[in-house]
Amino acid sequence: MGKKNKQRASTSPSTPTPPPSSSPTATPTPAAPPTSTSDAGPPPISSAPLPLLDLSAGDLGAFFELCFPDKRLIELCRELKLHTPGYRLEALPPDQVARVLADEYLAAKDVRPHLEGAVRETIRDPILEGREVSAADLGQLLDLVVAGDPLQHLARIAWRALLGPGEAERRMALEAIDEGVRALDAPSQKKPPRKAPPPGQKEAEEAVKRAERAEREREAMKQQLAQARGEISSREQRLAEQKTELTQARSDVSRLSAEVARLSAAGEGRALADARRYADEARALAEKLRGADEAREAAEHRVAQLERRLAQAPQPVALPQPSGDADLPSEEEASTFLVPVLTREFYDSIERWDRRMQRAAFDKIHRLANDWRHGSLRALALEGVPGYYRIRVATDVRLIYRRDGNRLEVLSLIDREDLDRYVRQARTRPA
Repeated sequence: MGKKNKQRASTSPSTPTPPPSSSPTATPTPAAPPTSTSDAGPPPISSAPLPLLDLSAGDLGAFFELCFPDKRLIELCRELKLHTPGYRLEALPPDQVARVLADEYLAAKDVRPHLEGAVRETIRDPILEGREVSAADLGQLLDLVVAGDPLQHLARIAWRALLGPGEAERRMALEAIDEGVRALDAPSQKKPPRKAPPPGQKEAEEAVKRAERAEREREAMKQQLAQARGEISSREQRLAEQKTELTQARSDVSRLSAEVARLSAAGEGRALADARRYADEARALAEKLRGADEAREAAEHRVAQLERRLAQAPQPVALPQPSGDADLPSEEEASTFLVPVLTREFYDSIERWDRRMQRAAFDKIHRLANDWRHGSLRALALEGVPGYYRIRVATDVRLIYRRDGNRLEVLSLIDREDLDRYVRQARTRPA
């Protein structure tokens, strides 16, 4: 809806105290501080809680409409990349745009800090922050004459009421929001005219504004209607396709039924019996084949286990022979060798593991240094960290290393659950 009256109260720079209570024993209500900025600048942003989750979607949308102008509501939607399928945000009334923000605030936790920061930046602080006030005191503040935007004044009252512990304060927050909604829906206040307006001018202005609002709502409904018609058309097309498939299936069933009836009438009972026997044999063979497949899968699993155990088994150390260069590795074998460099980080990381895991890690390092392309290592590159790789040492244990030319830098032995945290830390390390 369009904002028809955002100046519900006078914009006098001074703030008078609220009218005294009718009861002689009533506690005097403290005067509301002026909301206009002084020469020292706007008041600091309050760090008080902002319990917007206590409001329903409708009340929260109205609260956002009190806090922000129309253009700011659309800007917040664009900042959060929100859109409404079928029509533009600019074509919606402000209350619907505010409702979009409210629904997103209640549904998505990641947008709440952004919207709460925008609210704090706009209305700065709850009214009478740090002072003990009751729901009745807040109710008297609704009729105060304030400087600045009276809608934001109502929003500050609602914020202060939400901080209260009781149900009365919550009802006062909703009453402040309703008061703002009534101010938005009310016709614009007349400024003191120099001359009396002609008869019927006020009614004409109201009629024009109602017509403009009705036109905007009509355009939005037209866009929604066009979208609904498109969905109905696609559903009708799918229904027609399904009807065609159903008709074809019924035709096939009728044809097959007629064929069976013809064979039975022609004395083809033996053929049907043979067909049933062949079907039983086919089922038996299928069961045998399924059992054979299961046995083959079990055998393949056993072979894979044996290969892993063989890969993890310690390699026999060849004793050096006194015969000169003949015992040295060949050039081809030496070309795959990497010089291992065990870093201080690696030594620190293996302190948490037992002797078996330490032995398995050094076996992997030995194999990695001899042939880093070996298939049993199954080395995988770490995403987002060039030059870093990981290999599996045990079910939940990974060895992290870095390869640079013929140099192998062993970095850390970590738990698989800590892999993401290690990647984030490695990205921040200097190259």
